[in-house]
Amino acid sequence: MGLLYGIGIRIMNFMVFFLIVILLPGLPPRTTFPYKAFHITPAKELKGALEPNQHLDGAERLLEGRVYGPECLIARKNEIYTGIHGGEVIKLTADHVTHITKFGQPCEEIFEESRCGRPLGLAFDTQGNNLIVSDAYYGIWQVDLNSNEKKLLVSPNQELPGKDVQRKAKIFNTVTVDQKGDIYWTDSSSDFLLLDLVFSSFANPSGRLFKYDRATNVSKVLLDELFFANGLALSPDEDFIIVAETGAMRLVKYHLKGAKAGQSEVFVEGLPGLPDNLTPDADGIWVPLIMAADSEHPNGFNIFANFPSIRLFLARLLGLFELPFRLINNAFPNKLAQRFIHFIGHGESILLMAPKRSTIVRVDWNGNIVGSLHGTDRSAGAVSHVLEFNDHLYLGSPFNRFLARVKSPRAGRQPEIKVKNVRVPEVTKHGVNLMQCIAAGFAVIIGSIFMC
Repeated sequence: MGLLYGIGIRIMNFMVFFLIVILLPGLPPRTTFPYKAFHITPAKELKGALEPNQHLDGAERLLEGRVYGPECLIARKNEIYTGIHGGEVIKLTADHVTHITKFGQPCEEIFEESRCGRPLGLAFDTQGNNLIVSDAYYGIWQVDLNSNEKKLLVSPNQELPGKDVQRKAKIFNTVTVDQKGDIYWTDSSSDFLLLDLVFSSFANPSGRLFKYDRATNVSKVLLDELFFANGLALSPDEDFIIVAETGAMRLVKYHLKGAKAGQSEVFVEGLPGLPDNLTPDADGIWVPLIMAADSEHPNGFNIFANFPSIRLFLARLLGLFELPFRLINNAFPNKLAQRFIHFIGHGESILLMAPKRSTIVRVDWNGNIVGSLHGTDRSAGAVSHVLEFNDHLYLGSPFNRFLARVKSPRAGRQPEIKVKNVRVPEVTKHGVNLMQCIAAGFAVIIGSIFMC
């Protein structure tokens, strides 16, 4: 009886604490849309076109220690352009790393990301020798590759339209340019900055897809309430556009022309992981999954999507967990508190509990999954982008301190980019740094939420 009584008391105490946290008014975080239930299709089984293989194992590591977080990759004239931590856009040519531009302020540490800037999306302009860049914190920019002159197209201080609520963008993510020069871009969340990425996973979807008209300098909202709007792929005829809805593990199709213009529909759902940047070509789309999900490792989004009170509790609990470090840093600014705050909110924290599997899915223009590439040795983990050349796939990642490369499963159609300073890891091991030790308990809680 004593044991049962003790358990009962603990359950009652927890329920009281739970109710206080979710009912107490004014507690952060504050969100655009109220917490309500929504549905996410579970991940497909790994069979058929999704049958596991080892194609991504043994990936080469290029420029190790010289690039950190090459999130998005585009190439032209045997040169790769990418954005990295620290806020730089760089160009890779053979073994050379060349600075192109930076939108943020000078900084030294990764936890200063909101000051540094973080380029997430890049695209070549169709109306001049320009680079169109989406910086998560500093907006959408046009960079003249001849003169290096920069022009701000969409400001983070700008109020932008939504389906029902006008608001600022908080995470400028992906860009793509059509043949007329108009720019399609995604705002992943209008509630949280990139440094608070984990918080956005608990909130109701607030991501948007925009079309920026170059003639009028106006962004028009095409889709709203997307669960972390991310990568984009324009169809070959530009009659529709595909947007990756990362949190919902699906791709959404928005019709730009024809009888269905202005309408949207699910293109692919139940992906075995979280889709990131999309790489289109004439035959289909490369869809890298930044984090895997399957029946053995179900995504926490699936579990808690239908339980808004639990999501609200977890978001507020995380905010309370972070609060003392914010107060300490406000009173006595110090790097340890700043690192810890960054680690709690940033996406790298949940990687500690992520499955080993890395996956890239191949989808045709009819929305059929026609193939997939997998790996389990973490040599090419957390893949966010696929850049295909003659004999290789170059794999971007926001977390890796190198550029990964594997053999392409099919003949390429473009000249191979030659990059020196290559190493093939014999055994991949992940060390544990100070912040991982300090935040071990937090990582276990958050990791189990995301990848139960």
